[in-house]
Amino acid sequence: MACNVNVKRPVEVLQAGVESLVPYLQASGELHDVVFGEPTQYGTPYHAFCHAVLARYGPEERCDVHSEQAVRGLRAALAHVSDPSLPATLSSFRRDGLGASRTNHRDFFWPPILKSYLILRELGVSEADDLARQIAAVDVLASFASRPPSNWSAVWLSGEWLRMRSGLSPFTLEQFDAWLDPFFATHLDLEKGFYHEGGHPNSYDLFTRVHLSDILLAGYDGRHRADLERLMETGFRRSLGVQLSDGSLASAHRSTGQTWTLGAQCAYFTNVANFYADTDPVRADEARRAAWRALASLQRWQRTDGPFSPVENCLPPAYRVGYEGYTADAHYSSLALGFLASAVRSGFGASPCPQDLARPDGVLIEGDPTYRALVHRGPYSVHLNAFPARNYDAFGLVDLTFGPGRWFHFVSSVRRMDSGQRLNIGMACRSEEGRTGNLDVLCGYDFALVDGLRRGDEPFSLVLEGRAKGAHYTYRMAVSIDDKGVHVDECTPGRTDYKSLLIPYLKDPGTGTQTQVEAGPSGVRFRHGDEVVAVTWDAEASFLLDLPMGFENRRGLCGLLRVDFPARREGIAYTVRIVE
Repeated sequence: MACNVNVKRPVEVLQAGVESLVPYLQASGELHDVVFGEPTQYGTPYHAFCHAVLARYGPEERCDVHSEQAVRGLRAALAHVSDPSLPATLSSFRRDGLGASRTNHRDFFWPPILKSYLILRELGVSEADDLARQIAAVDVLASFASRPPSNWSAVWLSGEWLRMRSGLSPFTLEQFDAWLDPFFATHLDLEKGFYHEGGHPNSYDLFTRVHLSDILLAGYDGRHRADLERLMETGFRRSLGVQLSDGSLASAHRSTGQTWTLGAQCAYFTNVANFYADTDPVRADEARRAAWRALASLQRWQRTDGPFSPVENCLPPAYRVGYEGYTADAHYSSLALGFLASAVRSGFGASPCPQDLARPDGVLIEGDPTYRALVHRGPYSVHLNAFPARNYDAFGLVDLTFGPGRWFHFVSSVRRMDSGQRLNIGMACRSEEGRTGNLDVLCGYDFALVDGLRRGDEPFSLVLEGRAKGAHYTYRMAVSIDDKGVHVDECTPGRTDYKSLLIPYLKDPGTGTQTQVEAGPSGVRFRHGDEVVAVTWDAEASFLLDLPMGFENRRGLCGLLRVDFPARREGIAYTVRIVE
């Protein structure tokens, strides 16, 4: 099935996002947050870098304006990294607004500072020589908080490599190689293409590999070059495998729903395309398509009446829906746009968007340490998580997407606002017929795998089988995708009781369109504007309950549909499909 989507040019998305943040740019060059009214983390240098890219690649008539704003922001950023005694920027925020804290995030300033300087030097700005002197004078070991193999250190190393290439660094290639050593000794799995961050979030695996790929593409020729080239190959395979059909990143642990993961995919896949441009044009073309899919998702999150969103919804910043404790608009919106700016700088958008953005069909099954699996066919992607992070994910079917250009998907576990309980699409058990008693929600248990994650009998299928720790019964989920949709079969062999199907769904992404639920005994249709997705089940339901509010996830405010089935049974089966 072809996926034809109207995707804007990357520089147009960048321009709109940057301009939406300009009202919060101060005369000093610092970028203030829309909610907290002062700089947060590394918003200032990334905003400056975006202006530098727009000065170079944006509308010619705006070049002087963007150059001036880039210089102002770059001076403010350099003042902060040059003096480690200055107070750190705001870094962490309670969602209830009752507290915030500061942490040194200067490490993140270095790549946008160096990239901005290089562009401004190309443009011939009069301040270039003075900026170079300031950059050369920075003591990175005194200013920056982290050391290898932290993901933070991959960030400042990518900036330091640019400083070395510019002749402004006191460090040698031998020292740089020594900094890379710990990454390859303990934290990078070259066969799986994976960076080991605590909790194994998909986001920070990608984040680290983006910066390492920047180093490689910027001409690194040290003793780890072959390792970085191998990581480019296996990392691309993994990044393509965990990209959902709508262009977003499969949910797993922290930061997955932050829009910087979309910008980072634009940057990473563009680096991959450039790396393989001469040696493997087929792989390069697939990487370009992946970058455009990510952009198709990224462009959706420009608020119509506010700053570009740092999260994958358009609700107002003060709602904090989808925000992590460390999320604020000034730095995370700027980081998302900064990654897009890096992609533009590397040639993203030089050729038109492909007409068909459908991702390639395939299956990815990961065992230790992530225990995640994805299957892709046509417009559908399904992600199963067998080892969820309890503060972020629930067990089982976490993501189900319907292709690029659409708003309604089942993406990430949904959280009940009052209790914090997390829910996925999936089966629950009841000991009694009717409405009495509490549902036993299976996705909330801690499971040990019985037969692991494996392929099913169909070409595009997965089987997940496990036992809730301490339970006498096992649980099995089988998922397959064909031309008729996504088929799910769940059962608890030997446990014969009453079953329910729980369907958490996106209600309000903050765009002005809300999902309408049209439910009946045999199925339900979720109507979101012009989009319609149907879920049908194999047995007639005896009771349906729609709770349209009280839940949230990374995509916005959510509802929950409960479907009860009569008669005792071991399992249920249902199909999810695109109607229009």
